Amino acid sequence: MGRGRSQAGRPHGALVALVAFVMIAAGAGKKRKETPPKIEETINDLAYIVSSGEAKLEGVGLVVGLDGTGGDPPPSWYRTKLVDDMRKAGVEDPNAWLADKHVSMVLVKMVMPTGVSTKDRLDIEVSVPPGCGTTSLAGGILLATPLQEVLVAKDGAHEGKAIAVANGPILVGTAAKPTDAKVGRVLGGGRPKKDVPYNLILKDTRRGVRTSLIVETAINRRFHQRQGVDQKGLSTAKTDEYLVLAVPTTYHHNQKRFFQVVLSIPVVDTPELLDLRRQKWGKELLDPQKAGIAAIKLEALGSTALDQLKAGLKSENAQVRFFAAESLAYLGDDSGAAILGDTAANNADFRVFAFAALSSLDQPAAHMALRKLMDVAEVKVRYGAFDALRTLDPSDPFLGRVRVLEEPADPHADESTALSLRSVMRQRAARTEDPFLLYLVDSEGPPLVHVASSRRAEIVVFGRGTKLLTPIVLGTGPILLNAANHDDTIQMSRIVPSAYENVDEKTHSSLEVGDMIRRVANLGAKYPEIVDLLLSASKQHNLAGPLVFDALPPSSPKYLLAQVMGKDTTKKDDALNRAKYEEKGSRTGRFFNSLFGRRKADPNPDAKPDDKSEAKSNDQASGKADGAADKP
Repeated sequence: MGRGRSQAGRPHGALVALVAFVMIAAGAGKKRKETPPKIEETINDLAYIVSSGEAKLEGVGLVVGLDGTGGDPPPSWYRTKLVDDMRKAGVEDPNAWLADKHVSMVLVKMVMPTGVSTKDRLDIEVSVPPGCGTTSLAGGILLATPLQEVLVAKDGAHEGKAIAVANGPILVGTAAKPTDAKVGRVLGGGRPKKDVPYNLILKDTRRGVRTSLIVETAINRRFHQRQGVDQKGLSTAKTDEYLVLAVPTTYHHNQKRFFQVVLSIPVVDTPELLDLRRQKWGKELLDPQKAGIAAIKLEALGSTALDQLKAGLKSENAQVRFFAAESLAYLGDDSGAAILGDTAANNADFRVFAFAALSSLDQPAAHMALRKLMDVAEVKVRYGAFDALRTLDPSDPFLGRVRVLEEPADPHADESTALSLRSVMRQRAARTEDPFLLYLVDSEGPPLVHVASSRRAEIVVFGRGTKLLTPIVLGTGPILLNAANHDDTIQMSRIVPSAYENVDEKTHSSLEVGDMIRRVANLGAKYPEIVDLLLSASKQHNLAGPLVFDALPPSSPKYLLAQVMGKDTTKKDDALNRAKYEEKGSRTGRFFNSLFGRRKADPNPDAKPDDKSEAKSNDQASGKADGAADKP
């Protein structure tokens, strides 16, 4: 648990290095006298979390697989860069490739926010460069493209080191230009090459080497996770002004809550103070108007506060029970899993936060609660539960993931065991990655087909074995589907133009939606084409249930009112009157930015803060003002 005395050598080494850094930076300047932390102070009184903003990455890529709609790009810096990259990769005659009608050069862009990890998948945008003869990117696949920050100066463009890579099938159109075939997206096609942490900046009046190390110790005492065989703290003091802060896996999908908890960590800690805090905040947890803040404070104490949080589960007030269950989940305790599941099903205002808590709780009770919720008829509950379960455990069998592309036939199936094993190993080595994710959920709820248009290329069919309704006459480009009324199979054909005649590739599938999707994909249809096919099937009433897009439950301001402002949402006439709310609301922006907002990097870090505002903020953070807030 945190850093022991045996590790004193490392802080001492860090201290020497930091002192040297400060002395060099300050030169002959005067040393600042550091103010020691007070008993009631938290991390929030000493520092604030800064987001470095969003890194805008760019690259020049190559799209292949176009149906004769490609065009040779004109001379430009982008073309020169792409040709150079292709030559470095060993491609012979890159200019001949760029002149091919089935190929197009594209500009690739991605926004990478602070807090992402190498496991995250981000949407990217592609576009045909000006003057290029390409008329459409439909059906194209972006080959692996390195992305980096690019600075355009008077002497030309300057590239940084590649920090992400992008590739995948292109979905034509963007939010700004939905009908433009020269632009498109690759859902979840961007992959960061390294984690991007946050910065924790010490307030101007509290900066110093000793304070920086005190903050590091306090955070790492509470937050650490295994890296290899070692436990490593998630905060690292860099200078007397700032620390680097990594987000633990448990909070990766709810980083704002992580900030709430970090900034609520007491700086001064002793067994006696710990006991007093548990008693005080345990009592506040039972008060609906203080429960949201109290739960965060108890969560900041870690597993030592489990008993106080479990006591909150017995409250007669549903809001108190929820906040207690939420904090318990982030502490890895499943005592409140049933309460979270019930909240997700019946309270739309708290639903997204209930799912986030369940997705962080790797315990059987959380798995069972989410599986049960996938049977609920309400679409946002059902898909929200599916998304949370996939976040919790991507390999959970109840998700129903199936392979899209068929495995090649084994020519040695009837031969010796040695030959069969060798054949299996070759197949695994050459296995083609599925072009999109397909899930067939064995759900007891009504039929439903869900399609993602952001984050990932994904189709979820709720109701394994759900069948299409006949008659069926569907076509998406060269692929045609037909089934007469009362047929039990679908005839499929793919028209392949040749130099002499059209050659049809024909096959059959059952009426099951999942089987149809897989067969069409194995005929060569890509994700955008299959989405269009499902849209046509929905319009022609061939689907037994609705077709929905991106049905994640939305966030609600009522959660913020309950957690931060202390509003008891279980009561119609809340004790928190409008005048009190407006009084607090008038300083809400400054309050949230000071406490739990992800600040952008300060453009003028040497500017002096408003001492009065900072003192006021510190009072609120340490609980001196009623209703001290935590931003969700």
